[in-house]
Amino acid sequence: MRPLSPTRPLLQPVAPTIDNPIELLQACHDKVRRFAGLTLRLRTHLAEHGPDAQAQEAATSILRYFDMAAPLHHDDEDLDLFPALRALGQADLNASISE
Repeated sequence: MRPLSPTRPLLQPVAPTIDNPIELLQACHDKVRRFAGLTLRLRTHLAEHGPDAQAQEAATSILRYFDMAAPLHHDDEDLDLFPALRALGQADLNASISE
């Protein structure tokens, strides 16, 4: 079983910057997927090893991410991205953005 860690590969591309907000949001979605995957691995780890130190560290990381970073990401989308997309006035685009 691979270690319970949300770490990145060694050759991680340069992190997106505020100059490209869409890349920032995509990076956030990648983190959501990574932590969701870690949650699934944690479930398997717990079944095999119980709540050892590695499991506790992984659980703490998962909770921290979903308690702190994820809500900020949703605010970025709800307060900045979606209103900007709606302002473009494209009916097909606006129909795909939920209110």
